[in-house]
Amino acid sequence: MKRDILVGLYSVDTYALNWMSLLIVRDWRTRVCLEASSIIELQDGLKDEHQNLDLIVLDLDLIGNLRHIASVIKEYSQNTKKKPKVIALGSQPSLAFFKEIDHDLIAGYLLKNEISLSLGWAVTFADEGYQVFTPRAVDIAWDADFPINKNKLELHSRNHPGLTERQGEIARLAIIFSLGRRDLADELKISDQWSYGVVSELYTHLGLGDILFENQEFNSILENDKVIKIHIDRILEDLGTSKKARDLETLAFHLLTMPTID
Repeated sequence: MKRDILVGLYSVDTYALNWMSLLIVRDWRTRVCLEASSIIELQDGLKDEHQNLDLIVLDLDLIGNLRHIASVIKEYSQNTKKKPKVIALGSQPSLAFFKEIDHDLIAGYLLKNEISLSLGWAVTFADEGYQVFTPRAVDIAWDADFPINKNKLELHSRNHPGLTERQGEIARLAIIFSLGRRDLADELKISDQWSYGVVSELYTHLGLGDILFENQEFNSILENDKVIKIHIDRILEDLGTSKKARDLETLAFHLLTMPTID
């Protein structure tokens, strides 16, 4: 099994930091090793002699002194065996990221409303050597004269046709937040038994049963995104013959957060 991808997160917004951490922690392939909400926390975390990050995700919203942060990351990259890649995450496009962060460290730029829940996938692709962008972020990279290479992936959050507003809420609670069935029942004001049924129905909408039983129609959809197909195959290999509720829930998380790729 491939080793975990070690990720550091930086955001001055506690809510955003927790959201980023949740998406990385819930992914089978990634592990959060550092969460920083200030430059001091980032400096102290990177000084840890056991810290050997593969990738750092910077939330650019409200970030303040990006130049100082860039110098901290640069110093860390010069003093560690492997240079960590850096991904920017923000609500609005900004050229500052490309001006301050060394280009050889940049692995991508993602706008929050375009990447949605797919941060774990973006981190995984970046660790494999791809440059990851969301659609509007590509334009900013060009404007900044950033050297986009042939391994560029343009990621879009995936829509799930037929998912009702209530099913979307169930997905958020049961799959993203991994709320237990009893707590889910309390939140939705339904019986414990019924909570299992609504989650099973959601799994059906996500195509969980089809992919487990190698439904040809579902796999043909995956074939359109060859990178995604490779990763789903790896996830299924990790899952093995396990049909435990938590494992199925984690697979559903990957399906729910799976992006489309251009």
